[in-house]
Amino acid sequence: MLRSLDAVLGLKIHAFFGYIKTLRYGYRDTDGRIHVMNVSDDYGGEKERFPYAFSSPEEVVKDNCGWCWDVANLILVYCRFHRLDCKSYFMEYRTETFHQTHTQVFVRYDHLWYEAPDNSSPATFGSVGFPDLRECVQAFVGPFVSYLKSVLQENYAEENFLLREFSCEIGRGISNDEYLALVRGEKETEQKS
Repeated sequence: MLRSLDAVLGLKIHAFFGYIKTLRYGYRDTDGRIHVMNVSDDYGGEKERFPYAFSSPEEVVKDNCGWCWDVANLILVYCRFHRLDCKSYFMEYRTETFHQTHTQVFVRYDHLWYEAPDNSSPATFGSVGFPDLRECVQAFVGPFVSYLKSVLQENYAEENFLLREFSCEIGRGISNDEYLALVRGEKETEQKS
């Protein structure tokens, strides 16, 4: 098991995404405790008892754990280290009674754009590529929206869905609300060390 960010950054791209699949799905709380969960868990009450803290790439590797927000940041660091063109997108559906988010990275590799699968994705890196970034993003967003429509049925409303590219730096240890404000473009935050 890899335990250093340098070792992870040294992996070839397919080995890196194989490594990403081995990460446990969960989060680090503000007291440094790790909470491992299933992707389908309803962690609403869990987050209130043990508030989320954004994990740095070093912490994700050390803890062998992260959820899409944290893992996306590790993928971005990997791509920048290897000078791979990449884009990060935040998706959110928000109402008073339903809230679902996902952060997704897309990577340009061998002249095609690919979904950068995280530890919650069944996809394998490099399996389906697109010459155009917009096509690649749409191929990912389409099933996400279909899932939302299947869950919400007649209550789905397009105006509650947000898709936003972002490139801001995410500071280690920031809260759930601070992360959401950043990626929604609502505010800037200072990086915590």
